[in-house]
Amino acid sequence: MDMVALSEDKFNPVQWINENFLKYVEENKFLSKEEHKKSLNDHERAIDFINNYVSKLQLYVQQVNYALEESSHRLVSTMPRIVKEVRSLQAGVERLQQRMLLMRQEVAAVQKETGECMTTLDHLNSMQIKVQNAKESLQESDGWGNLIANLEDGFERNDVKGICDKIVSLQKSLLAQEQLPGHSDRQSQVEDFKNRLEALASPKVVQCFAEGNVKQAQYYVTIFDTIHRKSQLLQYYRAVQKTALQQQWKQTLELQATESITQQQQFLTLFYDHLMENIQGQVKWCFQVFEDQEAQEQPFLLLVELLPALQPTRYNHILQLLRTCNERLELLQRYAQDNHVFVMQLNAYLKQACIQLNKELRHNLGQAIYEYFYKFIEQYPRLEETQLSRQIDRTLITQTHISDAVRHLKDGTNKTFDWLTEALARCSNITGDLALCKLINLFASIFKRILDQFAKIQRQLTLHAGVNSEGSWSLLQYTLDLLECLADFQQRLQNFEKVLHERLNVLEQNLRHSQHTSINFYQTFESMEQQRLLASIKEFQQKRLEPSQDNQVIFLGIFNNIYDSFKLYYKEIHDVALNILLQPLESHLSCIQPPTDLNQSRIEDMPAFSFAPQESITQIGQYLLTLPQHLEPLLLAPSPVLKQALEMCNINYSQPTPSADILLSLVVTQCCVLYQTQILQIKNLNTAMARQLAVDIEYLRSVVEELGLTLSITLNQIHTLLKAEPENYLALSAGCEPRLVMAIRQIRNIISKQ
Repeated sequence: MDMVALSEDKFNPVQWINENFLKYVEENKFLSKEEHKKSLNDHERAIDFINNYVSKLQLYVQQVNYALEESSHRLVSTMPRIVKEVRSLQAGVERLQQRMLLMRQEVAAVQKETGECMTTLDHLNSMQIKVQNAKESLQESDGWGNLIANLEDGFERNDVKGICDKIVSLQKSLLAQEQLPGHSDRQSQVEDFKNRLEALASPKVVQCFAEGNVKQAQYYVTIFDTIHRKSQLLQYYRAVQKTALQQQWKQTLELQATESITQQQQFLTLFYDHLMENIQGQVKWCFQVFEDQEAQEQPFLLLVELLPALQPTRYNHILQLLRTCNERLELLQRYAQDNHVFVMQLNAYLKQACIQLNKELRHNLGQAIYEYFYKFIEQYPRLEETQLSRQIDRTLITQTHISDAVRHLKDGTNKTFDWLTEALARCSNITGDLALCKLINLFASIFKRILDQFAKIQRQLTLHAGVNSEGSWSLLQYTLDLLECLADFQQRLQNFEKVLHERLNVLEQNLRHSQHTSINFYQTFESMEQQRLLASIKEFQQKRLEPSQDNQVIFLGIFNNIYDSFKLYYKEIHDVALNILLQPLESHLSCIQPPTDLNQSRIEDMPAFSFAPQESITQIGQYLLTLPQHLEPLLLAPSPVLKQALEMCNINYSQPTPSADILLSLVVTQCCVLYQTQILQIKNLNTAMARQLAVDIEYLRSVVEELGLTLSITLNQIHTLLKAEPENYLALSAGCEPRLVMAIRQIRNIISKQ
């Protein structure tokens, strides 16, 4: 029997009894046959199992009770001893607390006595130091006069080294006499001696710096460092170098002035090359002489001071060259490239030599290189506008012949985008795209002028179509060419706009991250102008995210006003094409009049086949039947650009149907509209005249069906109403438009019986 299960948390008595009963049955099933016969039945066996296990459980309970009773007796017998030990431990704790309190009081008394002693000792020590300093000050005061006399002797002998040593001694003596009266006077006297020493050494310092004498320079660096005048020595160094470089600048300009125009324009390249060579040599020389990190910065500090102070200034000299040059933008590109190359060489050298310039020096260096060029950046948009306007004016010359005008406009549009791409390249080369936003406004005005030229040619086409009443297939060809040219212009504009957005994004990144890189043009850009430019870029980007109102046109936010005009121009040019095709139809329709020679009295005797279509309607049918052979050569396989243009004109062109069929269907639809308008303008019709018009409409229907199209619903209803007998008019007009029913009834003078 498993007694361990009784102590489990999830003990189930029913399950436990069943499991033990099954074990009991399993253990007693292998009995012999005789024993099996003698065995009890299942009920008796269960009773036997219960009696057996109940006996065992009673025995187990007795054992547990005995163990509990035994444990209780042991616990009761040990309780008095435990209580006694606890009381003893509590008494020991109280004694320990008393001893700790006494010890804390003793420690506090010792600290008090020791603090008073330490204060006394500290006071005595400070008094001793003051007495000692006073003693040393008095001793130094006695030797001050001797040092002054020795210094004067040194100045008479021009002994720089001896004077430096005596000044060092004076500095130490001055420090020792700090407690004595008249300290400020003695300090001023020491500074005067330093000034005299600096004045005495300055000619030789300038000479050794000019000659590049390393040993002499090191000697004077030691002297000036000893008297704490190293910063003045560095100023001497930069002054000497600035004088030499300024002279080199003047010589470069004078030599170039005697050369050809092309060679004169190379002055900045030559001077920057000399500066780069000088920097590399001076960095090595300074490191040998000054022997510290500050030494490596001196040639770059020299550039910061030199470039803005050049005479004549770079701006004035370049401006003088621009006044005598016709290709001003190309010349500005040259000097912008010179600046860029010089900065690239500087950055490459700094990286190669492992020289880390601080942020302020890096900014000042970039400012010194580029500051003169900001004025040219401000002037650049005006120069670009002048050149582009001159180029565009040549392309927008009005041509007398319409074919020449369309071809010239297409060529001019292609050239315009080539010129604008060149302008973008110049903007990047000259301004680093800082003038891009201003240039975009210039581009918008140019695109507006081109669209105005499209409008002029469209008006020319309209005038030619009005003069040529018989229609002209070549004129239709010119109209489709103009439509294709407009779509090509739109496509190029979209691609151009994508390029502008990419350039704007790059410009934004350059402006935002310019301070974290090496010397560059953008880090010198004025903060307020930078924020204004970033705001303009953000405005363009926000417009690009706005949803387009017309899914057929992709708005990118830069030339929205231009895109707004495209849809109107598409519709107008397409209307011109339709008018060209409809003009012969209009002339024939204007001749349609109800025949007046039909006798009403004979109408009942005339068979249906006796009515023939009138001449005007047959001419219309013949014209419509000839349209496919004229339209298919023009629109059999339209170019993707022309297909796009047609889809912009009418949504039907986007169907998987040949464009010629779509245009033919539009012509037929408009023809039906014109015909039904012409019919409704008739004042009076008798039955014979109505039969004649019905026959004409039937003929037109057969022509339209021959073309694979259907007659308009309105014209079909008019045909039904014209054929209807007066007495059955009301019944036969069921399902027709009420307006038409009333109009035809009035024309036919049918009296309503309602």
